[in-house]
Amino acid sequence: MRRRSFIGMTAAAIASPAFALDSGSSGRIETIPEFSDASSVVPRVRVFLPSGYDSNEQRYKTLYMLDGQFAFEGDSDGINFEADRRVTRLMDAGTIQPTMIVAIDNLGDDRFLQYMPESIYERASPELRSTVEREIERVGATSLSSNVFIEFLQRQLKPFIDANYRTSSDRLDAAIFGASMAGVMSGAIFVEAQETFGLGASMSPNWAIYDERFIDHPSLPEVWRDYFSALGPPEGRRFWLDHGTEMMDAGMVPHQLAIAESMTNLGWRRGCNLQTRVYDAGHAYAQTAFQMDELLAWLLA
Repeated sequence: MRRRSFIGMTAAAIASPAFALDSGSSGRIETIPEFSDASSVVPRVRVFLPSGYDSNEQRYKTLYMLDGQFAFEGDSDGINFEADRRVTRLMDAGTIQPTMIVAIDNLGDDRFLQYMPESIYERASPELRSTVEREIERVGATSLSSNVFIEFLQRQLKPFIDANYRTSSDRLDAAIFGASMAGVMSGAIFVEAQETFGLGASMSPNWAIYDERFIDHPSLPEVWRDYFSALGPPEGRRFWLDHGTEMMDAGMVPHQLAIAESMTNLGWRRGCNLQTRVYDAGHAYAQTAFQMDELLAWLLA
């Protein structure tokens, strides 16, 4: 699935402020009105609270999901992660710890500006910079906005969630997740906001920064390798990487290998702190994210 096709899906459903889940799921979803006017950063933030949240005093892990329009069952005419249903099922089975979800909508046509890491652009070759600048110009903008988004997560959203919900404030109980270009951004957040998020997952990430021409940039794997070296030793953190073997995912191999090598050199051990998966499949959304259960079970155990 091309990134533009994915962006076209972002004209998805607008949820009501709060509603009960159906089809056997349980819990509730709340829209946070405090951020409804922050459309220049995020158009909408929703929180999924599992069944039992109101009847106990325990603290919850928190899964922050980018591309929040596609987080929950019923979103986007059924093309979504069903994260509410999956988390409920895994919690009921005792596979994962009690977890709430924060779904953060993307900026629609400006999604690339929000999810393209400015730090990578600054390190990039002239050829890659041209690719990025072409996309910036295509949406009529003059610059990327990913640094603003990361600061928003760290300085506004997460403090608000921790102050208003029963979350664990430990970074090892806070996860950031994204797929496709949002998978690139979740990786960048894991690197650049590592004091905030101790768990991370990049599903089918577009490490190659493909545009519609699908041109490879030979220097980019080394850029990613150096970038992830800023993580340092794991210190209890966990990071999930996956990609498919078909469609645009086939081009992610050298980048994914470079990132994994950088992390293992820092002491991240596969299966313990670092999980890598290769699926005989295509891009995450084209496959309706069938690997999601495995990802959540490992990340939130």
